[in-house]
Amino acid sequence: MIYENFISNEAYVLVWEVTESVDELSAMLTNFDNYAAEYKNLKTDKRRLEFLSVRVAMNYLLNKELEIKYNSEGKPFLSDQSYAISISHSGKWIAVMAHPKLKAGIDIECPTDKITKLYKRFLSETEQNELFADQNIKKLQIAWSAKEALYKIIGNEAVDFANQIRILPFEIEDNGQIMSEHIPSQTVYYLNYKITDQYHLVFCIA
Repeated sequence: MIYENFISNEAYVLVWEVTESVDELSAMLTNFDNYAAEYKNLKTDKRRLEFLSVRVAMNYLLNKELEIKYNSEGKPFLSDQSYAISISHSGKWIAVMAHPKLKAGIDIECPTDKITKLYKRFLSETEQNELFADQNIKKLQIAWSAKEALYKIIGNEAVDFANQIRILPFEIEDNGQIMSEHIPSQTVYYLNYKITDQYHLVFCIA
């Protein structure tokens, strides 16, 4: 279990590189019986690894046995509603986040050049000119993850990434904060990001 966890504005965040097997993760999930029926329906080891690791990580992050459920929109929540939570995974990496009062949104992604072929789908023309004029691929990656994280907070009113969410211009660093606007409601959000060689992470509370 290779992980990093930290607290930011009362939000608990854990990033974990999953190196364990399905059997090892099953043994680590002390409340596995709560999920046995749901787990039985998973068809691939990849999905089983994601399922188990997220639940082990959330228990570890909050230091107690918790049950993750999903609402009708597919958003995760804790059965005791003690924290608002958010979950993300990419490759071997997972990220979980919890906040005792506010909504939470998190996204983790492994770097890939494929985003240079996709960015026009999720950035408006204004954003394309502001964020990609210098051809910095890291800005595209952060912008994508920021919109994913905000969608997890806002929901269906932010499903059109290019037209409903705007990322304001920013300078790229290893760690930083960016500002975004949800255009329909004119609400401003501040998001934190972190970039490493293995992944980039964006999270927000609101």
